[in-house]
Amino acid sequence: MIQAPARVRSWAPAAVSATASVLVTVAGLLIARYDGFGVFGEFVAVQAIGVVLGIPMLWGVHVGASRAIAERSPVGAVVGTAVGFVVLASVLTAAAYFGVLAVVGADAVLWHAAGLGASAALLTLAESLLRIRGRHLRASGLRLGYGAAYLVAVVFVVGHGSAAGYSVLVAGGNTLCALLMLVGMRFGRPDVVLARTFLREGWAFSTGQSLLALLFGFDVILLVQAAGPAAVGVYALYVGSCRRVIGVLFTDSLASVLISVLARRDAATGRRAVLRYAPRLLVLSVVGASALVVVGLVAADAVEHFVVGWMFLAAVGCTAHALVVVLFCVFTVRPELGLGRVRAVLAVAFAPGLAAQAAGAVFGGAPGMIAAFTAANAVLAWWFLAVLSTARGIR
Repeated sequence: MIQAPARVRSWAPAAVSATASVLVTVAGLLIARYDGFGVFGEFVAVQAIGVVLGIPMLWGVHVGASRAIAERSPVGAVVGTAVGFVVLASVLTAAAYFGVLAVVGADAVLWHAAGLGASAALLTLAESLLRIRGRHLRASGLRLGYGAAYLVAVVFVVGHGSAAGYSVLVAGGNTLCALLMLVGMRFGRPDVVLARTFLREGWAFSTGQSLLALLFGFDVILLVQAAGPAAVGVYALYVGSCRRVIGVLFTDSLASVLISVLARRDAATGRRAVLRYAPRLLVLSVVGASALVVVGLVAADAVEHFVVGWMFLAAVGCTAHALVVVLFCVFTVRPELGLGRVRAVLAVAFAPGLAAQAAGAVFGGAPGMIAAFTAANAVLAWWFLAVLSTARGIR
């Protein structure tokens, strides 16, 4: 997730967000342990579709709104326009999605993906609006409260829950948390000029973001088709939990700092910071992710699925994926660093990447998908760093 550019004064918000992510992860482990890998895998697959739907629903408006506020546009007009834009985009996207489901006669649980996507889009926007105003601790605190409430709710439902029920729980929690974040913000009348700006900038953002999200959003969908929900459950225990926790640590700390620096038009400092600190953070992340995999398998009562090689692959893949997301944030804020080259490589790698994941799912099941996920992210991370290190005109 792209955080709004703002000066980060401490690591407290990152620690709070990480704790919130851990609580959500624990809830997932409970679902896997007591409802079985079938329900857990189906729930993860619906969430993956929600992520894909969330791209056109959000349309990169959180980035445009952050820039508008940073450029001293009236806060009320920005908030009102941004929220209205996301609500309208969510309605239109959901209507199109429902139409497709009605035509193909899809399983009823898939209808819940629209609610997951729309609620997540609104939550992302609300959190960005808080962070651009420097209220990092409040945003992270609300995330923590949401994580704790979700875990408590799952404890009462787990053991006799369903993928549809957990989807409704998450969508409702996302929406409530977003509304609480928006409390106290000034809502002005939507501005047509701002809306056009969001539409134009969102297109530029969404093309690259869509390729990136779709490339790593279809892994679960491909795996559930090739190997079933149980395989998705195993894959989620290796990749899903690590990806969430490591991703929060990266985006709520490193990305926020870098984007804050870049927003102050100090691109050279931002680039040096990435190249200097990335290796240390990557090593720390791989070690931490390995521990998370072990803890997750034990908590889910799935130790029989533990394989050292899978653990190492998952740790490297999740770390590389977090770095890819952080660097994409940097390129988005400062396109002159090489956003065009990044979008080009994403376009070129999209079809081969999906093909590799499909092959991994068909011939290797969960471990095959772990290997494909890791390989794709390692290649992209290497390329993104290469583009950043050779950016012209920035020393």
